[in-house]
Amino acid sequence: MSFQQSITQLKQHQLAPVYLLYGTETYLMDWFEETLITAVLGAKTTLDDFNFARIDMDDATLDDVIVEANTVSFFTAQRLIWVKNAAFLGTERAKRKENEQILLDYLENPNPDVVICFQAPYEKLDNRKKVVKAFKKQAEIVEAKPLNEREVTDYVKQYIFNEGKTIDRQTLTLLLERTNYELTRTMEEVNKLILFVSEAQNITSAAVKLVVAPSLDDNIFHLSDYVMQQAVKPAIQLYRTLIAEKQQPIAILALLSANFRLYTQVALLRQVGYGQGEIAKAINAHPFRVKMAMKQINRYSTTRLIQGYQQLIELEDQMKTGQIDQNLGLEWFILKFAEERAQAH
Repeated sequence: MSFQQSITQLKQHQLAPVYLLYGTETYLMDWFEETLITAVLGAKTTLDDFNFARIDMDDATLDDVIVEANTVSFFTAQRLIWVKNAAFLGTERAKRKENEQILLDYLENPNPDVVICFQAPYEKLDNRKKVVKAFKKQAEIVEAKPLNEREVTDYVKQYIFNEGKTIDRQTLTLLLERTNYELTRTMEEVNKLILFVSEAQNITSAAVKLVVAPSLDDNIFHLSDYVMQQAVKPAIQLYRTLIAEKQQPIAILALLSANFRLYTQVALLRQVGYGQGEIAKAINAHPFRVKMAMKQINRYSTTRLIQGYQQLIELEDQMKTGQIDQNLGLEWFILKFAEERAQAH
């Protein structure tokens, strides 16, 4: 079931006895939780121990969950149990082995007076497991995956409109670029902007620039872009600004290396015919980052991108071992990368 379909069903009070919510988009997970609470318990219900239980599987076991699910309540018609961090359902190794048979038995015959939601904040489920296969047959599975660029744009634009505010296309793009098109962070910033503009209707670019501070990732994106454009002066100015803001040269280098690794991956996959969406899926990268990388690499051969990435790896080793001054190492790379491309032409 798609995420939006699940929200629609909940708003229509079409409830399943057991849900499995998985994915990495925090905003969507929080939205699903709020909607499920309202659907099961009512919009004005006060949450208490009689109608709602939140169980964290970092501290509890499946046995604890099923005991709670089978506990009879004499005070409310229906109860909701929210189970956090269900690591046994994901592909990552859980810290302990769970008694999965007790859950398999419960899925065969769930308590009609209880709704349980297992939250697994992981990118993938372990589809090899018997318990995951049982969930797919006997429960509702909802995926809270990151939205693509267009979906985030449409959602944020509609949300701002629903809040009685306006924002032009250029300002919306500025906002989304500063938040890397990540829905959770974008919505945090949108709500701050709505409070900031107060009675004013329009969210301006000046407000975005004042309220939404560029993240380190965003600044590294621009630094990488300057490097790829051979814009030496702004690249070094931005780097020195980051150093003045107490960012560590090694941390900046690591993020710049990650961008060059992305460039090489995109270039190699594009050579064999992959499109933007296929590349994003193959390397597990945000579609927006892949889109921008495809634009940035057009000036360079794949070989030169690989060389740049290798130079950054070597530079990291040299900086860590004291062979090159940490503050000057990246400035050297910026100058060298631009110089070598100029010589190539």
